[in-house]
Amino acid sequence: MIKIKNLFLLFLMLSVGFTAQSQELNYAKILIDTLSSPSFHGRGYVNEGDRKAAVFIKKEFIKAGLKTMDTSYFQFFSLPVNTYPGKMEVMLKKKKLKPGADFVVAPFSPADSGTYKLLWFDQSILQNKKKFEAFKNADVRNTYIVLDDKGVESREEKEIFRELERNPLRAKGIIKLTGSKFTWSVSRKQGSYVLLEMQRDAIVSNAKQIYLHIEAKFLPNYSSQNVIGYIPGTIQPDSFIVFTAHYDHLGRMGSNAYFPGANDNASGTAMIIDFANHYNSNPSPYSIVFIAFAAEEAGLVGSEFYTQNPLFPLGNIRFLINLDLMGNGQEGITVVNGSVFQQEFQLLKTINAQNNHVVAINERGKAANSDHYHFSEKGVPAFFIYSLGGGQAYHDIYDTPNQIELYAYEEIFRLLTNFTSTLTGGAERK
Repeated sequence: MIKIKNLFLLFLMLSVGFTAQSQELNYAKILIDTLSSPSFHGRGYVNEGDRKAAVFIKKEFIKAGLKTMDTSYFQFFSLPVNTYPGKMEVMLKKKKLKPGADFVVAPFSPADSGTYKLLWFDQSILQNKKKFEAFKNADVRNTYIVLDDKGVESREEKEIFRELERNPLRAKGIIKLTGSKFTWSVSRKQGSYVLLEMQRDAIVSNAKQIYLHIEAKFLPNYSSQNVIGYIPGTIQPDSFIVFTAHYDHLGRMGSNAYFPGANDNASGTAMIIDFANHYNSNPSPYSIVFIAFAAEEAGLVGSEFYTQNPLFPLGNIRFLINLDLMGNGQEGITVVNGSVFQQEFQLLKTINAQNNHVVAINERGKAANSDHYHFSEKGVPAFFIYSLGGGQAYHDIYDTPNQIELYAYEEIFRLLTNFTSTLTGGAERK
């Protein structure tokens, strides 16, 4: 009977632990699904997608019991940004192409509408001196040049295609053909010509004309906001551990295509909200700050603004952990600045070796690739951590919640609570 009772108690403890873990993961999934939904417009600058996301995150911070560092959870700043709020139509021989799937417009492109001639340029023209000279002397003011570099291998020929992409002939626009996945971005400038990147199998072979209608709007002073909250420390409230993640993504490319950004970075945003709930229930000796940054995709604008206008002395930060791409983890994690802050990196690896949280922790050096950068440039010890493995959707319309597994989400969460606890002198969480 005693053995049966003991087995029952063990089963009950494991069941409670499993249920708690499942609840954490389910909560993260809900957050990711919500932030990636069409109603948030890709958390960009069309239809105030970033503002809608910020309001949602603020509500989650309040529910988690976070206090404001100042009089508001928001820290406002402005930036210039090029946007595509309306029509995004491209047609070749009555074939209507799908934005995001068949083509993307380079984010600096201006508005354009009309029917234009097409002038094709490929390796056969490049290698024929007479044809190449005729191409260079053509009147292309009302023409879109189609660049097809299929078969091009030499460095010199590739450089010619790259130069033509910059439109030295002053064509009306450029179409660059590709067989690779699209990787879109955000621009803080608007250029003088349209550049389309188009899937090679989507274009109609030897088409003579293109019809397009692209609505673009340049916003010189767009107002955005970081979202900030904290939990006071129980022993050293003037010392800080900071968790950060950017919540913005690429937004919309016209009214019919948006970039969900489930892995990049609804997943990291979900994790810092998860940490907020955890530390509200398990206060730390140090104060724990949570910052959801805006405009990371526009060039780390929100985090740069914060480091120039901090809400407490940057020198009081014991450590900053920036999270991005938390949706997978089958192949472990990479730690940017791991080789810079060797002592903390070795601590992270030791904790992982003791508890088998993730399959691998890869070391990487300094890189200006996320919101940790401006902090570490000002002397703040900081890691940027991202998960490895899983699908390849990134900066495209396919980065949806069903493409990420959250394979190592819970174990990364435990690894970082143990790491933080060790830094602050608290008890580790197994």
